Amino acid sequence: MPGNPAAPVAPVPTGHSPLVRGYLLRLLVRPLLTTLVVVLPALLLERLLRLFDLLAPSGAMSPIIQLLLYLAPHYVGLALPAAFFISVFTVIAGSSEHHELDALQSIGVSLARLCRPFLWVGMLLALGGLGLYGYLQPLGRYHYRAALDAATHAGWNATVVPGEFVRIGRRLSVTADRVDQTTGQLTGVFIEQQHPDGATSTTTAQSGWLTSQGDAGQLVLELQDGAQVTVAPDGEVTTLQFGTSSLTRRFTIAVTVFRPRGDDEREMTLDELWTRRTTPTPPPEGTPPVPARWLAAELHGRLVRAVSLAVLPLLAVPMALGSQRSRRWYGATLSALIIMLYHHAVQLAESLGDLGVLEPRILLWGVFAAFTLFCVMTFRRAERHPQEGPFDAFFVGIEQLLGTVLARLPRRRRGTTR
Repeated sequence: MPGNPAAPVAPVPTGHSPLVRGYLLRLLVRPLLTTLVVVLPALLLERLLRLFDLLAPSGAMSPIIQLLLYLAPHYVGLALPAAFFISVFTVIAGSSEHHELDALQSIGVSLARLCRPFLWVGMLLALGGLGLYGYLQPLGRYHYRAALDAATHAGWNATVVPGEFVRIGRRLSVTADRVDQTTGQLTGVFIEQQHPDGATSTTTAQSGWLTSQGDAGQLVLELQDGAQVTVAPDGEVTTLQFGTSSLTRRFTIAVTVFRPRGDDEREMTLDELWTRRTTPTPPPEGTPPVPARWLAAELHGRLVRAVSLAVLPLLAVPMALGSQRSRRWYGATLSALIIMLYHHAVQLAESLGDLGVLEPRILLWGVFAAFTLFCVMTFRRAERHPQEGPFDAFFVGIEQLLGTVLARLPRRRRGTTR
């Protein structure tokens, strides 16, 4: 009888297998999105509270959501490196704890091959970082400043706290005893106005309304049943009575247009920084020109922040390894300190470049090169010894030192009872 045909043998996955890559990427997506969803609202909540404190006196609370949307690119740029690092660290730590890394390495999958999917994701994030740091952040920053200026200086709406003075511009202060939140009617209005010639007008009215003429860029305050007393610089006093129908006293204040974009290098896009660095462009009227070294520091600082995303897996992967779970989280703490130091080093390099101490390109790319070299050396150390973290010996020494110190401390004796 002919023998049964042998059953087909499933191919063993390797580091180049789409199965392994897809599995690692699926593990990466969840912690990455989770970290962003948790960290980003926390950062925005802190700014939301500050905006409430800032805009509450003027009563301009409606544009707060718009202001937060303009700030979102800035906080995404802060949260993205940390979220990417934490997600890679979590995937490798979990795989090491469940011996999945041991199984993959036993069939010939090296740590370098395991790291490739994370490096590809880091490169994609670096490309996205060019758009985020180079375009979304500067445009969002300018629109945030313009919207905040409009909310704090463009004037006052009827949504005020009764009994509190509200300044409309520089020369007009208004308060009301009561405010109808439905109709916007003010009751018991008191107004103090400083005129350019030095005269002072004090106006009281039983009721009033505030309307906005957006096309004319003005705010119009209409009062009814009131009186006005004007004191001239020479002491002459003038009084005026006005009624409800025929006499309407208007106070108009021009809403100033926010400055055009371009007098701050942090509001310029990457191509604008590159163009102005090589070809100086006249600044907006009334603003000083931006020094070329400031433009260079801002340009290269953004480029360094973007490309740094591609290097983070080389630090996250070895830091997640360790012979003991506690030491892996020692590595997480040490990694947080390293990334924080790197972030501040980039900021320091930008500041020194602004001051003209050294060429900004040399400082910034030198900091990036040092960070990259450290990450590569740490990864190579972990690749040669995959069963232990690159700093396990350091952590063991710290534990022994702490144990020795604690052993030498005098212990408190228990009291005896009679």
